[in-house]
Amino acid sequence: MILSDLIVSHYRWIMQNAFKYCRNRMDAEDLAEETILKMLQNRHSFDESKPFKPWCSVIMLNTYITAYNHNSLIYFDEEEKARNEKSAYDTEQQVGYSELLGIIDFCRKRSCSVDCVIMYANGYSYDEIAGMMNIPVGTVRSRISYGRNMLRKRLS
Repeated sequence: MILSDLIVSHYRWIMQNAFKYCRNRMDAEDLAEETILKMLQNRHSFDESKPFKPWCSVIMLNTYITAYNHNSLIYFDEEEKARNEKSAYDTEQQVGYSELLGIIDFCRKRSCSVDCVIMYANGYSYDEIAGMMNIPVGTVRSRISYGRNMLRKRLS
């Protein structure tokens, strides 16, 4: 059976599984659409001798995890914008914010790993960061890990 025919015949099942992850109809529809798009884009990796549902389930789970992780990231403003921004925080929060920027600056001067952490927090993928910095993806991963640990130690 052709992959598109399998998708059409299993669409109701795909929607039910998406609803189990998302718990609301709109998000479930989005997840189902993303899953179907990825299945069609990767149709060459589908082995017709193996069952369709497990393959679809893995793609849906990975799509959901990626979306969840992307939506739960903390996005940093540009440094200059953050420094110059006048906010309505009380003085205690201002001191905490200034202290946080100081820690980031301190760590940034000691290691270029913090730059990778900031780029990752801004939503760039490992591959995009590697391309921008002209370094291997493995180096990006280790720098992000090292930078996170450095920031975590300084913050505690």
